[in-house]
Formats: sequence, structure tokens, C-alpha cells
Amino acid sequence: MKTIASRHNPSFKRLREALRRPEQEIALEGRKQVEDAIAAGWKPALLVTRGPIREDAVAFTPELFDALSDTSTPQDLIGLFLRPRHDAGDILRSGRAPVVVLDAVQDPGNVGTIIRLAAAFDCAGVILLHGCADAYSPKAVRASAGAILAVPVAQARARAVLDSGLPLFAADARGAPIDPPAREAALVFGSEGGGVSNELLLAATAIRIPMSGRVESLNVAASAAILLARSFAIRGT
Repeated sequence: MKTIASRHNPSFKRLREALRRPEQEIALEGRKQVEDAIAAGWKPALLVTRGPIREDAVAFTPELFDALSDTSTPQDLIGLFLRPRHDAGDILRSGRAPVVVLDAVQDPGNVGTIIRLAAAFDCAGVILLHGCADAYSPKAVRASAGAILAVPVAQARARAVLDSGLPLFAADARGAPIDPPAREAALVFGSEGGGVSNELLLAATAIRIPMSGRVESLNVAASAAILLARSFAIRGT
């Protein structure tokens, strides 16, 4: 098997583009993520290994492979897949567990973590509004710990959420200390700095997480963990 060493190689350029701008194709790093994606029915457009270790993959030299990897400890396998496309309307009309709506959540680590939480607590899906980090960026994919394979994620405008007919609930420090929705509702989490936008907040029931006065607020992912866990618990009772 020929081992590729050149940065001018088309496969290298294609993977680098997917890692930088995952608009059409996404790159999953690591044996577990790639094999989980294939097991979930995703068909790889390209597999690349760090050296000639798989017959079904293109082999890169360790130096070339490491130049692609986005992690401090590079894996030995990268898979290239078509970017999944989910319809926001289908998620909003799913008619079961709450839909998670992220309003300008800019940190990809937070976006990926909340997608993982949406999977853990069986939410209908995740809607990303304007200003959110890309759920399929390498950092968000890693933070999701594989949940990006199982949770439908779509981009939408705030108007689509407002027109969906779903009751809206927004995490907000000025809200009431009430339970989150258990079914058929949208639960909105706002940006790390500004919270939920006024457009959505005015149409929503604001929910506050009861806590001591020793801290002013919680990270958006921590807030999502608390509210989604409570929603899941109510659903199971």
C-alpha cells in the first residue's frame, strides 16, 4: 500500500477543507467515532489512517496525518462523511419530548455538550438559531462524544420556532423556579453572555434554576444539564 506524504495530495486537501469548513462534508476523528458512524448507517466517502493499517483506507505518513488532526493526541483514523441534513420543521413537529433550541450559543464545546445532553435525556432534537457555533465543527463533534450521530440537529430562524405552535420555555435568571416542560415544547437556552434574545424571551415562559446566592449564574451547558435531567425525570413519572 502506498503511503502518501504530500500536502498537495487531493485527499489531504479534501480532509483539510472538511475540518476547516464542514459545510458539505464532515471529518470524524478516532476509531470509535468512525466505527460508530458506520454502524449507525453513515457511509464514509473517505477513510484515512496514520500509516498503512487498514486495507480499506488511504494511508498517510504520521507527519502528514498529524498535520490534519485537530487534537493534541492524534488518533489513527479519520473518516470523511457527507454532512447530515435534518429539517427543522420535522424536529419541531415531532410531537414527543421537548425540542432544545440554542439561541446564539457561540462556544462549540457548549453546543456539542448540549447535543450530548439532548441524547442522554431523549429530546426530540436540537435547533440552532443565528449566531450558534457549527454543531459539526471538530470541537463540537468531540464534545458531543458521539451523540451527534444520534440526535437530529438543524438550523432555523427564530420565527420558525415562534410559528411552530410549541409552548416556549426559556432558561433565564429572572424567571420563575418552575419545572421545565416534559413533552411537546421548546426549551430555549441563550448565549453565554447575553442569554435568550428578547424576541424569544417575550414569547416564552422564563424558567429559573433555584440555587444559592454564592454564584450569579451557571454555564449554559450546566443549565441545560439540570433542566433537561429534570424534564426527563418528570417524563418518566
